[in-house]
Amino acid sequence: MGEVKKKKQKTEKQTAQAVVDMQGLALALGLSLPTVRARVREGMPCVQEGGRGKAWKFDLAECVAWHTERAVSKAVGDVEDGISKGELERLLLVEELKIKRVSAARELGEVAPIEEMERVIASAFVEVRQAMLALPDRLALRVMAATDETAVKEILREEIDLALSSLAETDLLEKIEDAAD
Repeated sequence: MGEVKKKKQKTEKQTAQAVVDMQGLALALGLSLPTVRARVREGMPCVQEGGRGKAWKFDLAECVAWHTERAVSKAVGDVEDGISKGELERLLLVEELKIKRVSAARELGEVAPIEEMERVIASAFVEVRQAMLALPDRLALRVMAATDETAVKEILREEIDLALSSLAETDLLEKIEDAAD
């Protein structure tokens, strides 16, 4: 009777712990099988090692935790292990220099803030859109009067070219300067 109870507890413990094979782990983590194998070589925990007809078995929760910890470690980097304080200070100075260069370029008018660029480009697209939307009203009678397909295509090409040429001729840099003033 004691053995039956132990088996039940073991079975309950196994169901509480999601055990998957290598393919299931790859699917759950969104990795390829070769990448999972590489992670195993790096130390990803497994419940049962595979080989000689025996499948690999993994505790999904443990592997997800290990994978997440690995990803965080890679993203954050091993700052305290691999980089000296002097190197960190040098990197900080380099970044500060980059910021100063961008500020100087902005003051000299060599670069424009993204917001201004977005406004100017959006304005240009509004102009093109309005020109394109005006085409049906402007062309309806001309298209109806056209005698063949070639004439209709030529009318459309001319008018579309006219509508788009205003965008091509627009000096976006001038508009950016006007927006800055």
